[in-house]
Amino acid sequence: MKLSSALATLIASQRHGQSIWASAEERKLLLNQADAAKRVDDIVKIAMASVDAGDVHGVALPLNYVVLSSNEGYGTQQLAVALRLPGVDRDQNVMIDTGSSSLAFCDKSLIEEAVNITKTDYAQCNKYGGLLSCQDNPSAGDSFYVGQIFQGNVTAYNARTGKDIASMDEAYFGILSQVQNYFCDGPLNGIIGVAYTAINNVLKIQSPDFNVLSLWNKSCEVHNKSVGTCNDGNLTSENLPAPLEQTLKEDVESGYISVEAFGLYCDYAATIGSKYDTIVPSLGIFFGGDMALNNTFYNGGTPQVASVFSCGNEYAWYLLMLKSIRVPGLNMTQSGFSQCNSCDNCYTDSGASMISLPLPESQCNGLKNTDNDTLKKMGSLLIDIEGVNGSTITLSLPLLWLKEQAESELNTFVCSGTSGAFILGFPIFQYYYLAYYMGSKTITFVDLPLSNETEALINGPELGGINESPSSGTTESHSSGNFVDLPPSNETEALINGSKTKESPSSGNHVHSTIGFLAVGSLLLAFQYIL
Repeated sequence: MKLSSALATLIASQRHGQSIWASAEERKLLLNQADAAKRVDDIVKIAMASVDAGDVHGVALPLNYVVLSSNEGYGTQQLAVALRLPGVDRDQNVMIDTGSSSLAFCDKSLIEEAVNITKTDYAQCNKYGGLLSCQDNPSAGDSFYVGQIFQGNVTAYNARTGKDIASMDEAYFGILSQVQNYFCDGPLNGIIGVAYTAINNVLKIQSPDFNVLSLWNKSCEVHNKSVGTCNDGNLTSENLPAPLEQTLKEDVESGYISVEAFGLYCDYAATIGSKYDTIVPSLGIFFGGDMALNNTFYNGGTPQVASVFSCGNEYAWYLLMLKSIRVPGLNMTQSGFSQCNSCDNCYTDSGASMISLPLPESQCNGLKNTDNDTLKKMGSLLIDIEGVNGSTITLSLPLLWLKEQAESELNTFVCSGTSGAFILGFPIFQYYYLAYYMGSKTITFVDLPLSNETEALINGPELGGINESPSSGTTESHSSGNFVDLPPSNETEALINGSKTKESPSSGNHVHSTIGFLAVGSLLLAFQYIL
């Protein structure tokens, strides 16, 4: 969750137009969240059975999905894990964020309720920027938190089975005294950052009774929000072990697992028809340890390994080196992204709700103005990223799908300008399983096989999808307007059964057709600046 104020403003300003995502329920889409949840629960059950049998070491946790009604303009769809503190018999739904490293809980009452936790001589003040600033202090922001740091055992809980699944022992975490951030909005109760220790910054305080609220320096108030900066008060800054990294390292050292890795999966159906501010259970999966590199998604696709780059001499978050962006259907390529040489412009971040590509804004506008049939013929946009040992990996995203993201209410695809940010945010999970190998400083992207239902959703009526009326803004079904009961596809069966069946590179949305100049219309003009 590492967005600049400029990018946040861009995203907020683009929240307009017909919402394809928001109209999911009235369009009677073919994807069903109940079926997806059963699929996820079955996969987790099978995975944990393999752990119990000793076939593989690690953990599989079901993850929840939530869409927030926040008006901040970013960060509004998240995967969340249910955590519990000792002595507290209720879940804390905390978002999983690959762009930070701290664990923080929003509810101050946990200080009195939790047992066997220790108040430390550390406190934390984190400022994330935001959309507001002060006239006399441009560096001030409105997205922040301050809190005391505690130490104790934190348990991951499966609400569907009522069982504790895994524990982070003697982990450091914050209980917040003041917070203005979307991870405390609606049904969310906190955040767990799963990046490296180097950015888990805390302040050494004089005693556990220190007034942590003094760490926030309010510069002004805008729209009833405190806008300011963190004030370290000449306190010493230190890094505490990031909870997940610490747990993985300890499990490697104990011999329980052999790789310091985790993986994240989100079912495509998660983003279809969810209600705002509602936790929807079992629409994603967290894999930890050896299982991150040995599960039905990793084994069922083609792994592509990208290098994670350091920031200076330290590994902080998951920085990537973008090499080029291509559209084979237009025979076009853009390269030379020098902004990726800095520490905060090119990365993957599950806490960001969108994919941001460093392309002219006219390209996003061109996508919106190009008809669906033309986009389907043009195929995909390709993203080339530096891989291990100087290799190159290529991610493929269908242009029609990108159009839907650009038109969605959540603005899940934006063009940030040729010198802007490159962010692979939450939507990347709709097409790829991501395995974060913290020990080897790599991220593996594995293409996900799409079910017949998902292909129908993306490709339209000819595969059983939905017709949209561009004039009325309403939609009508290709058939009767009722839900269509499609039989499970080979790909869906593969997800459940662990088969290595996968999508053919030449099928569906991965076709790169060559088309004439006149056929591409406004989209070709949108690319004129990157020739």
